Amino acid sequence: MPSSSSPDALAQEARFVFKGTVQKLKAATMGGIPVDNRTAVVRVDEVIHAPEALSHYAGQNITVLLAGKKKFKKGQQAVFYANGLVFGESVAVQAVDHHDVGKTPAAMAVAGGDPVKNLAVRDIQARLTSADVILSGRVTSVRVPSDVVAAKSAKSAGLADPTVTGPISEHDPVWRIGEIQVDQVHQGTHTGKTAEVRFPDSQDVMWHDAPKFHPGQEGFFILHKSEKVKVAAKSAPTKDAGEYVAFHPVDFQPFDEPGGIRNLIGLSD
Repeated sequence: MPSSSSPDALAQEARFVFKGTVQKLKAATMGGIPVDNRTAVVRVDEVIHAPEALSHYAGQNITVLLAGKKKFKKGQQAVFYANGLVFGESVAVQAVDHHDVGKTPAAMAVAGGDPVKNLAVRDIQARLTSADVILSGRVTSVRVPSDVVAAKSAKSAGLADPTVTGPISEHDPVWRIGEIQVDQVHQGTHTGKTAEVRFPDSQDVMWHDAPKFHPGQEGFFILHKSEKVKVAAKSAPTKDAGEYVAFHPVDFQPFDEPGGIRNLIGLSD
């Protein structure tokens, strides 16, 4: 990762951002980790943002697989951008990059608040930035895409149906389409009174945290055009794909969710 990468850009790649101090070089806090000149024991001084599993490591030593060829020395403090790699008696993380504390924006260099919530807010901000449409409204119905219905009927009859792309795998998203009654459009352009949103209804680990819509849900929908989202095209219907797709955990925010999105899109509570 180039050293010129901005903190904001790095934060999009890293789930675990923390201020830390190098304790040992060519060392690890747990067995089974190959140790070389890019392996270090780092004390986590402050957690800036993190998933739940990595949010409680402040004050502890962890193993960091350092990125690039930048030289480190014992006692050096930096803001590390990393992702979880190995969990055991300790934890090892793979660094994407690091910035010297003095060169890191104050908002990133000082943790403050709940690191899990900090990560959630960061995720929402990223999704808001990339969204084609942000709207508020209510789910009125959920249906099976007509392509999927046709494919099941064809399979029962011993025929192949070409309208569903790709074979069904163990990670099948189990696509459904929710119809949203649109109350207000907050970003982008949507002219209809309703919007069709494709979402994965599977409880598989790959899709477990994705929004699962049901009639009566009310909130904010952070939506991306179906044809633009490659990661969500897995086994996607081709004739009845929905206008938009929602698969990221933050793509739906209930009205009663405390704080967060209302401020981010400029609404008062």
